[in-house]
Amino acid sequence: MKLAAGTAAAAAIGSVIDAFAVEPKWIKITNPVVQIPNLPSAWDGVRIAQLTDIHVGRLIDLDYVRKVVEKTDAAKPDVIVLTGDYVSRTDAIDDNLAESLGRLSAPHGKFAVLGNHDHWTDPAAVRSVLTKAGITDLTNRNTILNRKDASLCLAGVDDLWEGRQDLTGALAGVDESVPRILLCHNPDYAEQMPASPRVDLMLCGHSHGGQFKIPFGPRPRLPIQHAKYAAGLASGPHCRVYTSVGLGMIGIPIRFNCRPELTIITLRRQV
Repeated sequence: MKLAAGTAAAAAIGSVIDAFAVEPKWIKITNPVVQIPNLPSAWDGVRIAQLTDIHVGRLIDLDYVRKVVEKTDAAKPDVIVLTGDYVSRTDAIDDNLAESLGRLSAPHGKFAVLGNHDHWTDPAAVRSVLTKAGITDLTNRNTILNRKDASLCLAGVDDLWEGRQDLTGALAGVDESVPRILLCHNPDYAEQMPASPRVDLMLCGHSHGGQFKIPFGPRPRLPIQHAKYAAGLASGPHCRVYTSVGLGMIGIPIRFNCRPELTIITLRRQV
């Protein structure tokens, strides 16, 4: 009986150490493969790195950001997208953050939208940091990437809580034949977005995966209404949605059974 109690206590202590000292900055690289209808052969196999919810501030410093950037560049993605919540405090918005994010490199470019925390701090200043870092803001607009005369559309909408989502404007002028990838911070937008114009895949963050997941059980705390979008790939009413659990933390400095995620998505042609 005493042995069992001691084993349980040791396991509990180990879990606490893991949650507060090990997992919070133990980055996990995930490699989801997502099929896209009518994806041109030139884009079949393209690798998109997704960074989200870094939350530079009280809990996350620039050394960690540099570590994230190094791991991203080492993966050699074709495209890099950032889906919001880069800072949690106004004093984190500075040229040092711009310099760190500016080290991100991909042959087809770097693109971003803002999250609710960016709006709660200083959205204009956050956009300035992104510009200085060579990252294109896709809020309610799009860009067409070309590879061997084949096109792929990246578009974005503003944050669901604090911004305005203009999907029609975001996809204005995009030919119907071109595959469309939409950046949106909050995955709950999948339930509110219109059926038209078409979106083939939406990339999101915001959830943090709850930062805590009971083994073989639920995520007790999620900042979203629709739990199916907590983490990973899910099907929305009009498109598939990939939600990264993000790289940083807010609130209690804890991650348990929910390591920070650097996502390297591979697109494949759906047959």
